[in-house]
Amino acid sequence: MRSVILTGGTGFIGSRLKQELLDNSIKVILLVRKAGDHVPPHDNLEVIEYYSPEYEELLSGREDIDAFYHLAWAGVAPELKNEREIQIANIDFAMEMLELAVKVGAKRFIATGTVAEYAFCEDVMDVNAKQTPNDLYGASKTASHYMLETWARSQDMPFNWIVVPSTYGEGRKDNNILTYTIRTLLAGGKPSYGYLNQMWDFLYVGEVARALRLVGEKGISGKTYGIGSGVYMPLRSYVEIIRDIIDPTLPLGIGDRPALSDKAFSSCVSIKELTADTGFVPQLDFETGIRRTIDYYRSVSD
Repeated sequence: MRSVILTGGTGFIGSRLKQELLDNSIKVILLVRKAGDHVPPHDNLEVIEYYSPEYEELLSGREDIDAFYHLAWAGVAPELKNEREIQIANIDFAMEMLELAVKVGAKRFIATGTVAEYAFCEDVMDVNAKQTPNDLYGASKTASHYMLETWARSQDMPFNWIVVPSTYGEGRKDNNILTYTIRTLLAGGKPSYGYLNQMWDFLYVGEVARALRLVGEKGISGKTYGIGSGVYMPLRSYVEIIRDIIDPTLPLGIGDRPALSDKAFSSCVSIKELTADTGFVPQLDFETGIRRTIDYYRSVSD
């Protein structure tokens, strides 16, 4: 790839994808809500505010846009995932970005989904199986997938939907289970959980960004790809690794909270097709990545 358009490039995964693309000498046209958003300058980076005169110029089309990555999505924080107006607006905005991709002559449109689309999975998820969302966030991602796929087909736009895994790393700000565990233990507290028997798959954010780049370069149009580590463990194993790195003597409140279901739903993504088509193989194991993440939170809490 020589040049891409990217939305959501100031977010947790998007900012790492932006850097991954730049590190591989790919020009990035970054669409942002406010031109004043802090984005470090780079010779290969162009920052354009939505609906600005520069944005309107994009509509005339360009010859060199190899891919349009749409990652922007509001309401990802747990407390916003069932905010109906926010989630529905995300679907409309995704369709608008697909229309923009068609107008600028992008050669491929890539949009990101989530493992939350498969909340009731009890085994390694098949990303081509029927989705089973458990909140409006997962449901709106599912709706966005099929609306984008249908419209892309009608516009002869090559399209890929990417199911992004549970992602961790430096800079993640929401209170997901890994962030909650790290912050609580670093403060000397005791984190509380259910029984944590669910099988899970976490992937370091830099690896997710590399996989996304490879899909843009080598992915087969029309395919849905799952990104993951290919390594699955019970959730309790992940939090025990974190505790042992921070301080093996600290208590963990596993089982302190009642189970929400009699079943232990999993979040494990098969990456066989992704590896076969793009060559993606995870290079960073969980312990190495989580040590980096712990060091980051330790530094910002000092």
